[in-house]
Amino acid sequence: MKRRHFTLTLELGPDAVVRLLQLEQYATDLVGGKRRHTGPGLRARIIDLFPNREVSTVLDDLIGKAEPGWRVGALRDGTQLLSIVTTDAGAAFSTIARILEVVAPEAFAKPMSFEPMQGRTHNALSTALH
Repeated sequence: MKRRHFTLTLELGPDAVVRLLQLEQYATDLVGGKRRHTGPGLRARIIDLFPNREVSTVLDDLIGKAEPGWRVGALRDGTQLLSIVTTDAGAAFSTIARILEVVAPEAFAKPMSFEPMQGRTHNALSTALH
């Protein structure tokens, strides 16, 4: 999986937004070098999907051990649109899709927008397409 730089804009309901934000917090808030906090909405979702596994094990498998390479961007005022933006480390689109499949599967029921970030992954051919 190749790490790329992009913005993914999608429409999520409030519960899915909360779970995605809780996953971002889990991935980035370290206590003594370890991930500790799991929000209640995310915890309940993981327990429902994987009742026989430790929540932290599932989440660590989902996001990996390295820097996540993405963050949740701002919600757009007056809409339920949310952006996932890659950081300098980048992220594989397939990783983001897998995260959404587990944490916010309703994202796949509505259109979403994928935009490569200018200056990061564009070449002459991809620039001509835009």
